Amino acid sequence: MTTESKDQLQSQVDQLTLQLQTDSSNAPRVLLDRARVYGDLGEPLLAREDIARAASLVRDPTYKSESSVEAVERAVRQLSVSGNKSQTEHIGASDQEIIDKVVQGTSDVACVVALEQRIRANKTQLSGEQVCVLVDAFHKMCTDCEVAIVEAVASCVSAALVRLSVPEDAKAVDGAAETLASVVQEIIDAWAKRSDNGEFKQQACKVGAKMYTTAVYALSTHEAVDARVLQSAVDFYVGQIWLVGTLPAETDDVCQSDVCQGILRLLTSCRPHLVYSFVKSNGSLPIERLMSLLGQPRSLTGSRSLAMLIASQLTAAVQDPSASSLFPEYDAKSKARTAPPALVQLRTLAADIIDVLVQSTIQSERTRGLYALASLYESGAGSEMAINVWAKNGWAEELWDQGEFDRPETQLALVYLADACSTDTKVSASMKKLGNGLVQELARTRTGELGEIASVVLAKWSNLPAPVNPGTEPKDEPESDTSDVDPVQLADTHIARILALSNSDISDPQITAAERSTEALGFLCLNPLLKHHVVQSPVLQTIFALSKKSPQLKFAAVMLIRNLTQYKPVLSEEQKRVQQMQQLSKRAQPGQTIGSEIKEMESKDHNLDDASAVAERSKKVCEAGAIACLVGAVQGKVSDSTKDAVAEVFVALATLHELRGQLVQQGAVRALLSILSADAPRAPLKDAKYTPTALPNARDKHVAWALAKCAISVPPHLAFDDPRALARLILSLLAEESHAQSLLIRFEALLALTNLASAEPGSSSDIRGFLACDLVGMSLIEMCVLNEHVMVRRAATELVCNLVHEPRVFERFVEGADEGVEEESRIIELPDNEDEDVDESRRGYRAQRMHVLVALSDVDDAATQSAASGALAVLSNDPRCCRYLILVHPRALDVLLSLADTNNAGLRHRIAVICANAATCGDSRVLAKLRNSTNVARVLQSMVEDPQMPCFAAAQSAQEALK
Repeated sequence: MTTESKDQLQSQVDQLTLQLQTDSSNAPRVLLDRARVYGDLGEPLLAREDIARAASLVRDPTYKSESSVEAVERAVRQLSVSGNKSQTEHIGASDQEIIDKVVQGTSDVACVVALEQRIRANKTQLSGEQVCVLVDAFHKMCTDCEVAIVEAVASCVSAALVRLSVPEDAKAVDGAAETLASVVQEIIDAWAKRSDNGEFKQQACKVGAKMYTTAVYALSTHEAVDARVLQSAVDFYVGQIWLVGTLPAETDDVCQSDVCQGILRLLTSCRPHLVYSFVKSNGSLPIERLMSLLGQPRSLTGSRSLAMLIASQLTAAVQDPSASSLFPEYDAKSKARTAPPALVQLRTLAADIIDVLVQSTIQSERTRGLYALASLYESGAGSEMAINVWAKNGWAEELWDQGEFDRPETQLALVYLADACSTDTKVSASMKKLGNGLVQELARTRTGELGEIASVVLAKWSNLPAPVNPGTEPKDEPESDTSDVDPVQLADTHIARILALSNSDISDPQITAAERSTEALGFLCLNPLLKHHVVQSPVLQTIFALSKKSPQLKFAAVMLIRNLTQYKPVLSEEQKRVQQMQQLSKRAQPGQTIGSEIKEMESKDHNLDDASAVAERSKKVCEAGAIACLVGAVQGKVSDSTKDAVAEVFVALATLHELRGQLVQQGAVRALLSILSADAPRAPLKDAKYTPTALPNARDKHVAWALAKCAISVPPHLAFDDPRALARLILSLLAEESHAQSLLIRFEALLALTNLASAEPGSSSDIRGFLACDLVGMSLIEMCVLNEHVMVRRAATELVCNLVHEPRVFERFVEGADEGVEEESRIIELPDNEDEDVDESRRGYRAQRMHVLVALSDVDDAATQSAASGALAVLSNDPRCCRYLILVHPRALDVLLSLADTNNAGLRHRIAVICANAATCGDSRVLAKLRNSTNVARVLQSMVEDPQMPCFAAAQSAQEALK
């Protein structure tokens, strides 16, 4: 090979290496490309290492695909390395031959990878003895062989253990459990033989952490395993793998992440054993290592985030009494009356460890302790795990007293703790009382991250209620020597920081600073006065523009929009009084009575946070670009909290009629549909029997409500790709249980469904049959027709008027309507007064659905009368309806004729159509009764006097038929 060729190949290697460092999205393919180049360069060891790394990556769901697995297998088979023929020798080798090579130290990476691929493809299965041989070889190779071959053996053992844990024959379950137990015992014995070899432990844990996890996890999934054997395996994992794998400064973040994932897996498969081992049998060391991971600097996010997840799940686990079943002090009879032993032990250990760290005179340890406590609160475990910390007498005071003399990096950890504790109102109030002065000073005098976080903390503290001492003045309570910072001034500070970034090239630290200031504005905007102040500034446009560059900033922007656009919730009288008392906790001004303060408070809230003020803010927020920001916030991989917030904001924005068109135009409908949960009702019906029910998921309910609001005002065929998907979703809102907003939700859902059901009958957009019959929606709609609230009843009647064009709905109303009519050819004379005696056989008119429509035509609401009579006009095309109205129902004709005496042209037209249809229905009895009615003749004559009226043609047709 010429020097020029070597330089070209080396250049390719450099380019591929750079690609791996800058973009890991397609790492397996890049590694295989680099392995090929290494092969051309004559570097077999480097080529094999890249193949092994690629083979390891394709097992991760992030990279695993059929094409990537095939590419690795092809590379293993086809890669030729100059001067090395052993590369292809493994193709015809048996499993035992490959294992023998591993034991002898003559195997290469490709050979072991080939065996692993056979196992994963279910082409072979190793026996328990063979797996134990590989395990023994792995431990011998840890400190003597190349990392690549050791990793390949560990990965191969993991694959074999997975196959062993799922026996093909149900009768072999006991045998599989015994085999797995023997493999785990082999691992435990190997570590016991090398108990004094620290180098071995670190290397074995670094390379084989996933293998050890797989072994113990596979064992824990078998019910046939003896409890003592399983406890021994879990004790080994926690006491050796966890403690070695989390040694500070001895293992890398990858190894720490691997053992953290192992703990999480064991929490799901053998919770009582893991809890006992983690909290009891290994002393305080496991919790100390957990706190060490939680106390890592913010930049190391991998293992720290997993440690937070462990803290969260471990806290949830120990609250379950059954997780303490292995503790000697566990008493099943008293589990409902006392805290579980595991929870008590965990609180004690956590408090002691954090106290030692935070009270340390060594700044690095104190910093780690503060970060650990902050991480507990960020994970949601702080309120349980740290409860004993705050119970220590004078602990919080010492925390802040020493904070004034701490180094900047320790002060940063302290304000991070104050920030994280804001989720716990009681702790946060205490922190504010003791640390307000120091935090204000840090926000005022420090720049960079420390000053920014301090400003965020002040923003979160600004909405905390003052301590309440009912009945008497506070005694011997230390008061804060620093008053609260002016919230308007604090808001202006954050606004200025964000606006300063608008005209410059934004770096990552600046994006982070913008995110913090946006978060602070979001908390400040819980104050109605500051909401108006923020929307009047140009800061919103800058925030929305910057949010395109950072997912974290998008979330902060969404929360800010939510706080600016939320309407005051509908409260009961009791809830209103409770809210007033909470606001009164901010003590009244001198000379002010409680009654006068309530009136002032109500007046201020009414002016700054009433519906009109929120509407104006919503318009300004949308003018600044909020809709595009919200749509962008739910694209790609998004957290549930972001989806929840976006759904709430769209409900608020869609409340304004003027904004609904903008929402549809800018993609809000698709964004809302994209954040539905997996359990939300979809358009296709997979089951033959379907019953509409209320949406259990709060986000789905908000999505459906927002879509319903949009569907009220926007033409369905223009706004929605699939009206059926919307119909099924919105219909679920009619099944809402009664609460403060249920009437409004039902009303708007009915209006939306009425608009959706207004398409031309028989067109591609016609959903009447799907809504009323396929979705069994008529049962819910008819319940709403009988609702006592006039607007809900009106909306439901209007929907029925649209739905009766559907043949199946039509038949639902007219079926059996004329059952009370006798067959003989005589006119049925029924009394005009319903209170008079009537033959019981004719009382059935009240059981007919059309009776409800007749009754609704007689209510004192013109819109309801119009909808009900319109439905009857459509139904009167069927002779059964005509016979019911004229012959069966005692008052229907009088009710309908009374509508014709109004000046409402629409009502008069409907009555004319009913009369024309009745006169031409072909029943002589109906015709005879209409001819004998002087009111019918009078009404029809009044309708034909003006040919320009809509009722003229129908009335004239009726007159001609009655001659």
